[in-house]
Amino acid sequence: MKRKEAQNFQESIANSSLNEQFRILRTNITFTTSQGKKIFLVTSGMNSEGKSTILANLAISFSQQGKKVLIIDADMRHPTQHRLFNKMNHIGLSTILSGQHTFEEAIQSIEEPHNMHIITSGVIPPNPSDLLSTSVFKDFLQKCRDRYDYIFIDSTPLIQLSDAKIVMKEVDSSILVIRANRTTKTTLLKCKKILDGVNLSLSGYILNDVKEKKYNKKYYLN
Repeated sequence: MKRKEAQNFQESIANSSLNEQFRILRTNITFTTSQGKKIFLVTSGMNSEGKSTILANLAISFSQQGKKVLIIDADMRHPTQHRLFNKMNHIGLSTILSGQHTFEEAIQSIEEPHNMHIITSGVIPPNPSDLLSTSVFKDFLQKCRDRYDYIFIDSTPLIQLSDAKIVMKEVDSSILVIRANRTTKTTLLKCKKILDGVNLSLSGYILNDVKEKKYNKKYYLN
């Protein structure tokens, strides 16, 4: 499954129809969010709704516009971004927050687009939520804010674990991924309750995996 996920991501990059959909999403996000907002959490209600792949494609789309973009994998339980971009993962967010490595040691370049970087999750720690609750994480995000035009953060699903709720308090806005024929109404209502409780600006919902005749998937931002 993990290998297939990375393969599907590589195929999506090469798909011109999908690339156009992400350019549309990029435009919608740009025009529906307030000026100055640059840190976005991309999450979902449950596992396997496609949040990580969508985040990666969105980040690439913003980078292709000439923006300096950073991906942060804050899912320190089931990390994905290092596999999608074929990067090492023994140094990353967990080792930054635990004081083992610096920001400069953890940052990795993405060859194409050249103005894009990634901080992977790092080694899976025993206490992800505790690490995310520290002032070190807040300081880390401020450093990222000072250096990048856009920061996209991958995190755990909203309903299953508390990590995403902790990250939400530190970001500017969030994007919720919904998978067609998988995400239930109950899941959506639970997500809305969580989002309302955090009082976080929501950039929109992305409907994933809508089947079309011309190509396999289409994405909508509502």
